[in-house]
Amino acid sequence: MKPSLSLAVLALFASLTGTVGATELDAAAQSRLGLRLATLADGQMPMTTRAVADVLDPVPLAKAVDDVAAAQAAADASRAEAARTRALLASQGNASRKALEAAQAQAVADQARLREARIALRNVWGDDLEDMDAKRRDRLIEALVAGQQVLLKAEPLGRPDAPMQVRAATLQMPHGVDAPAQVLGRLPRSTSGLAAGWLLQADAGPLVPGMVLTAQLQSDGPPVRGVLLPRAAIVRWNGQDWAYVATGRDQFERRAVTPRAMTPAGWLVGAPFKPGERVVVQGAEALVAVDAAPAPGEASEGD
Repeated sequence: MKPSLSLAVLALFASLTGTVGATELDAAAQSRLGLRLATLADGQMPMTTRAVADVLDPVPLAKAVDDVAAAQAAADASRAEAARTRALLASQGNASRKALEAAQAQAVADQARLREARIALRNVWGDDLEDMDAKRRDRLIEALVAGQQVLLKAEPLGRPDAPMQVRAATLQMPHGVDAPAQVLGRLPRSTSGLAAGWLLQADAGPLVPGMVLTAQLQSDGPPVRGVLLPRAAIVRWNGQDWAYVATGRDQFERRAVTPRAMTPAGWLVGAPFKPGERVVVQGAEALVAVDAAPAPGEASEGD
């Protein structure tokens, strides 16, 4: 706290009245503390769930995709060879039945290996990635190998509702700047069965495999509604988030803040906050200092 602000706060102690969570300041005191207020309004945002997002090593995915591609090429080639051998045997007799049987057996074996490669890809990376168009999947692998993109495994904190469908995600980057992430699809459940993860794709930037971030997963459920509390109104004190609401011309009530959802503009909160109320968005720290200071009588006894 700046010295001038400290002197202003101390000068107000003798004239303050109130109970726990309530402070009374006249217009002159409010001016000295530089208080500024804003009016609360209704707000809403899509339903979100917090998640832990691990930046993944892209090599296992690249290998799994390459295995599918190689198996697909082998299956296509053996299928074509079996068809060619069958045609030769039927038209001119230039191929033996034994050669046809060998070609057909090879086609069946290659088709089985393709099925196994697809199952392996699906079991580790999920249905959505296995069903992805091959060209799009190849572009994804190229971007990962070039270091332009990263993959993340996002697991919700807690157990989300079964019908939850994530359609967008936001990453809380190491330096406090949020970054969007694309949702590639649902991942198979972990071996514990407690969390259904989601596979995310994002610009690499400062992200490297092994980093752990916090993510907000946005679902298709009904939006969360409440009162939009500006971020500037929120102060931290004694391990709790608070905001000061003007309950009169000279009265301010300190209220605990429990967010329903967080937006770039602020937090969505419920009761006791109401639309139309005025909240302190500048000078709330000074009000906390006023609340935290001992009453004049208590200070004398301590001295």
